[in-house]
Amino acid sequence: MGKLTVENVQVLIVGAGIAGIAAAVWCKRLGLTAVCIERSDQIGGQLRQIHNEIWDFPPKIYANGAAFLQELTAFAASAGVDCRLNEALTAIDFSHKQVVTEKQSYQVEYLILATGVKQNRLSSLACSSIVLPASFSTTTHGEKLAGKRILIIGGGDRAVESAYNLSEYVEHIWIAVRGSRLRARPEWTERLSSRSNVTLLMETELLRTAENQAPRGVFLQVQGGGDPLFLPVDWVLPRIGVRGNSDEVPGLSRYGEGFLQTNAFQETSIPWIYAVGDVANGAVYASLALAAGQAMKATKHISQQIKKG
Repeated sequence: MGKLTVENVQVLIVGAGIAGIAAAVWCKRLGLTAVCIERSDQIGGQLRQIHNEIWDFPPKIYANGAAFLQELTAFAASAGVDCRLNEALTAIDFSHKQVVTEKQSYQVEYLILATGVKQNRLSSLACSSIVLPASFSTTTHGEKLAGKRILIIGGGDRAVESAYNLSEYVEHIWIAVRGSRLRARPEWTERLSSRSNVTLLMETELLRTAENQAPRGVFLQVQGGGDPLFLPVDWVLPRIGVRGNSDEVPGLSRYGEGFLQTNAFQETSIPWIYAVGDVANGAVYASLALAAGQAMKATKHISQQIKKG
């Protein structure tokens, strides 16, 4: 591989979800030269995984993430955002403010990380053929599981919402919860309580799948119980939360599961590096509106720092 070219840029933004695009637009408005890189072949980030209504970006309610993304894409184009797809961050030279990607190297003044989140994974489900992908939508794809038996793993909002959505179609659903109670909001637990084909398995963990036998299923371990419990299921749907996409920046302070620690101006533990959106907010405070607001705050703070010289 030849030597990477070096491009000088005031602000490099990593990630082209709502936070990254908003940061790029604010950079243009404030007169800052900015480049936004995105590892996938399209912008949008987690928007592509949202299949329900989006109501937290007033004053409009969007039918789903695709509807929001359609407008965001048109907006980014009209704003003249320099967004480069299929370009992933690989390394950062903290001492020289140099950022390396798969395609080239950037000499930067400031870096904004808007890398979002990724789904947590269970090692016991690695390479299993009965695991539904993280992208599976219980809203739009639920009918495909008609008459099936499903195990959902997790006790948060997404797990309970998924169980409620699927209960209309499937034969039976079991929800395996590691703790002693559900963490989902009362509105979802109340809805779920009306479904007679849903069984909660508290203080229960997945041991392994058993997909090469008849019937196929899973082995579970109940806390304080004896032998593992075999459960005949057709599919397993993990809903065990998310973690911050921060593996490429090991030198920054973190909290929780890979989320980046920031101050009031979205600065990380290294002052010239900022983090905005889900990678900084964690799962509890994930919000499109908050991500866009943080992008504004970070870029305005960068602008002020540049003016100070």
